[in-house]
Amino acid sequence: MKRFVQFLKQFFHLQRGEKIDIEYPISWETMSQEDFRNVCTILSKPHGRKETLFLCLCALAHIRPDSPIKYDPKAIKDNVVFLINGKSYVISPKVIQEACGQLEYILDAVGLAPSPLPRIDRKIYGISFDQYYQADAYMLRYMSEPSNEKWLKEAAKTLTDGRVRKLMDWQKKGMVIWWNGVKKYLMAKYPFVLQEGGDITDKTPADILQELLSTMNDNKPQDNDRILKSDVHSVLFTLNHIYERNAHN
Repeated sequence: MKRFVQFLKQFFHLQRGEKIDIEYPISWETMSQEDFRNVCTILSKPHGRKETLFLCLCALAHIRPDSPIKYDPKAIKDNVVFLINGKSYVISPKVIQEACGQLEYILDAVGLAPSPLPRIDRKIYGISFDQYYQADAYMLRYMSEPSNEKWLKEAAKTLTDGRVRKLMDWQKKGMVIWWNGVKKYLMAKYPFVLQEGGDITDKTPADILQELLSTMNDNKPQDNDRILKSDVHSVLFTLNHIYERNAHN
């Protein structure tokens, strides 16, 4: 269930004294895909921190200033007129500052945002273990080579079975935010398999994959293909159970 912050009493219609409440997501998890697209569009452009938060507030709450104002909420001294649903409302600087402060998670926190890819579940249900493992390798390559967007495109192509081969600017930003959230979510759900940071190792991703498969195939390498095609959550659940059991023996 979504949670929203509401400022019912601070919004007054200029002509009739009408009150209105606005709502906006206060975490990545409560964002809709439209919210996420709007935020990533803002993040993909070179705005300063305070300007970014103010623009995100306007986009998420579906409000806009009636006239140009400074983007730094702390620089706003007087009440500001905003247009909401075609009507004019006065909002105090204090309310704007508080609202922008509650959106700082956009710049500072990792959470499970919606998937920026069409028909891909935000928790990657329905994705095979092979797709997940390949996409994660591509995303790791991109993190080490952020100037090479090839790896982002390869990850998107892998996750969508080739349906997505090009990414819009907001999707490029969204891929990184979303995948960081996916990894955090999976680490919490399957802690015995995915450990944050992990041990330093000289093993290649292929070596690690073979070790994971051998843990599950019961010395039957002919089952590897079946395991790779299985849902990623089914594989990680089984691996987590095996590693947890071994840790307690």
